[in-house]
Amino acid sequence: MELITRQLCLTQHVGTKEILFGGQMLAWADIAASIWCMRLTQSDHLITVHMSDVDFLTPVRVGDVVEFHGSGYRIGKTSVTVSIVVNIYDPHTAQTSEAFRYTAVMVNIDRNLRPKAHPDGIQGQSGGKYDDVSRKESPHK
Repeated sequence: MELITRQLCLTQHVGTKEILFGGQMLAWADIAASIWCMRLTQSDHLITVHMSDVDFLTPVRVGDVVEFHGSGYRIGKTSVTVSIVVNIYDPHTAQTSEAFRYTAVMVNIDRNLRPKAHPDGIQGQSGGKYDDVSRKESPHK
C-alpha cells in the first residue's frame, strides 16, 4: 500500500456522537483518490464518476490521524479505478486500525468535459465500464 495523504480529525469534523461525519470521510477519500490518480496518470484533468464498496469499519475520533493509502488500481483508456484504504492512528495509544475503505473511478476529461485518453506513455486497457462515459448537458442552465 502506498501512503497518499493524512488528515487530522478536529472538532469541526465530528457530529453529536463525537465521531467523524461520514460525508467528511468521503470528501477526504475523494481528494486522496484524486491525488493518487493524478500521480498514476500524470494528469490533473480527472473527475470522479463512481464510488463503490464504501465500508465504514471503525469510528474516527477527534485527535485521530487519518491516513489514506492506495491499495490497488486499474488504468483504462480514459479511466482509473483505485482502491483506497484508510487507517487511523491514535497518538495516545500508538495503535493503528483500519477505519474505512472504498473504490473510486476517475475519468480523464477534455475542456468540454468529455472523456479523453490519458497522456502519452500511460498505458491503459480499453473497454472499461467508464471509458466511454460522456457528460450530458444539464437541463438546468
